[in-house]
Amino acid sequence: MAATPTAPDGMAAPGATLGRKVHTGGSVVPPAYDPNANTFAPANTTCECGNNANLADQVSFIIQHKVKPGRHDEYETWLHKTINIAAQQPGHMGAHVAKPVDGDDTYQIAVRFANRADAEHWMQSSERKQLIDEVMDLIQEPETLDIRSGIDYWFTAATRNHVSPPRWKQWLLTLSAVWPLSMLLPWVLDHLYAAVPQLGVFGVRHLIQGMCLVFLLTYVVMPPYTKAVSKWLSRG
Repeated sequence: MAATPTAPDGMAAPGATLGRKVHTGGSVVPPAYDPNANTFAPANTTCECGNNANLADQVSFIIQHKVKPGRHDEYETWLHKTINIAAQQPGHMGAHVAKPVDGDDTYQIAVRFANRADAEHWMQSSERKQLIDEVMDLIQEPETLDIRSGIDYWFTAATRNHVSPPRWKQWLLTLSAVWPLSMLLPWVLDHLYAAVPQLGVFGVRHLIQGMCLVFLLTYVVMPPYTKAVSKWLSRG
């Protein structure tokens, strides 16, 4: 009997008995699901984990489905149902989809959770197993699952491969985004601290600034920024 695949840090590979190809390398693509266009848009989902989720603890995974010709409409109906169910799970932080381009039949679905336990709970849930059973007739081959953690998903927003850019490019791109924000945010927040002095005390002001910085990087700055420089990121 083949050994059950495992994900990084000893996490059991979700649904290994369903015949999936599980990869632990590569990166997660976070374009948001838009059933009417092949464009990236903010995910219309909510996070039950709170705004102070630790970025380093977050787990993202990408699932690839190669849909059978002529079954795309049925698949997208199933996909919309799946995204809505996943959004109700604890720790859910966003569901995203890259639709096929250039005649390809492959969909990429990225899902992000606040931590590994929440991600594993969803991937091993009876709801997801039932959804996988429903989609098997619509796809050409077993799904491929790619698990990532931390901020790697920032750097593949506009690419469809599973190769992370070199670490020095990730560092340089992140620095170029953090630098102006770290100068702008204190100036903006000083007005808040002046109006509400209790928020300006040591520790609290740093927490507020950190929350604003991570929020802006994750939801506002990095998705369009990485897309704009995707060609540079993809070069070796």
